[in-house]
Amino acid sequence: MENPLIEAPVPPVPQDVEPGGVGWLRAKVARFSRPEDHARRRALVLDELATMGALRDKAFALTREMRDGGVDRILWTVPVAVLAAELGLPDVSRDIATVSGSYHPHTGIGDDAEGAMRRLIEVCGGDVDERTAARIGLLVQACDATAKLLGKALAAHRSDEDAEGLLDRVLREDPPVRITRRWVGGEVVEVDLSERPFGAGPKRCPGEARALQVAAGILDALLC
Repeated sequence: MENPLIEAPVPPVPQDVEPGGVGWLRAKVARFSRPEDHARRRALVLDELATMGALRDKAFALTREMRDGGVDRILWTVPVAVLAAELGLPDVSRDIATVSGSYHPHTGIGDDAEGAMRRLIEVCGGDVDERTAARIGLLVQACDATAKLLGKALAAHRSDEDAEGLLDRVLREDPPVRITRRWVGGEVVEVDLSERPFGAGPKRCPGEARALQVAAGILDALLC
């Protein structure tokens, strides 16, 4: 196989799971889907992203409001809160951060993450379906990676850089996500993402542009 990142599927996740928990989320999001389910589930995420607008301005405004609360709180709250508001949801950043720690199949699932999932499903309307999974998955995937990107950007900032240039340089030199996993020959293999921090092919991150808009707005507020 010439390019596992593009050609290989993701490692399989259990499908026979209790509805509504973190295992269910893994089984229903596009990120970990089988090829026959991926396009349909990715389309749900793209539909949600398509209606979002002025994210940089909204992230800037919320960051300015929160400046007295500390940088770490901003990094772990604003990206999720801004996107959640676009989905018509309240600030669910705390529960999203909890779920994000158990989201990937190679991590364990704690009781706190299961409780957070129950609350998130209720906030999303209570339907245990693919659209709810897509909305929660969108926020989970925006949480950890964006916070880490922003932390690296703040540490690496140069006085002559604007937000876009800074983010571009950090993504090239020190990306927050360095590997992903693929299923090749019946085994899990790690694939380097250093040159493609948002992935490539059909599983390329669908929220790349929105994530960078939010990150730029936060940096605009923190660095001005």
